[in-house]
Amino acid sequence: MSIKLEHVLKRVHTLPPLPSSAIQVLELTKNPATSAKELETVIGMDPALTAGILRQANSAYYGYPRRISSLREAIVLLGFQVTQELAMSAAISPILKTNLLGYEIDQEGLWKHSLLTAMAARKVCQHCKLPYGEVAFTAGLLHDIGKLVISVYVQEVGDFLVQKAKDTPLTFVELEERVIGFDHARAGGFLARSWNLPEELVAAISFHHSLSNAQNHEELSSVIHVANGLSTLLGVDGGVDSPLNPIRQKALDLLDFQAPDLELLKDDLSKILVDPTIFG
Repeated sequence: MSIKLEHVLKRVHTLPPLPSSAIQVLELTKNPATSAKELETVIGMDPALTAGILRQANSAYYGYPRRISSLREAIVLLGFQVTQELAMSAAISPILKTNLLGYEIDQEGLWKHSLLTAMAARKVCQHCKLPYGEVAFTAGLLHDIGKLVISVYVQEVGDFLVQKAKDTPLTFVELEERVIGFDHARAGGFLARSWNLPEELVAAISFHHSLSNAQNHEELSSVIHVANGLSTLLGVDGGVDSPLNPIRQKALDLLDFQAPDLELLKDDLSKILVDPTIFG
């Protein structure tokens, strides 16, 4: 069952685009000359994005002591980095909230896993003192979007892939590549590129399971790989494949991670899961 590239790309183009306002927010927040007013103007043109940002900004996770009632207030009080995270979360949430039978994911499953992976990615960057926490958050949020593309193919061979992953040294994602012709990470990279996302995001999404192929973005890809594994270890997995794609030692070594580091971050992230409003 080897799927041709044109079939994968055809499915990529049938998926909804990422809102242009979210792309603009990414660009604006990278520019140190951007003002809060400029950011407010762009976000304010998208009522759904505005509503999503305000809803999340008032969750217990962000912990602001009084209610944030306006977009300007959210931008000024929470800062550009958090505003970018909120904007991307609000933009991607409706796209990720879908049933994916191939991966045995219910309507909320992929969204919850992706958001926790994004939060874990930011924690990993903080722990390792890496400078790209906001990029890692967005990459974590989008790391499994390829499942939207190839779930229909996985549905046909899912039982076979699960059994093979249990019976052989191969991971589920390696078997996706061998049996289907594409793994969900590479398919996600195609989708990210069709959304005109920055190259570091495309690379982190494409190679978070195949770190050696990430070239200049191996460190960021390792962050997403570890964050994805942490989310699964906390019981918020991204489908039937997640336990069959364990954290690789290569990623831990590259980030100079030890077992106590993983336990420390697991404990830290588990406190986030206590908040009932975290997933909106």
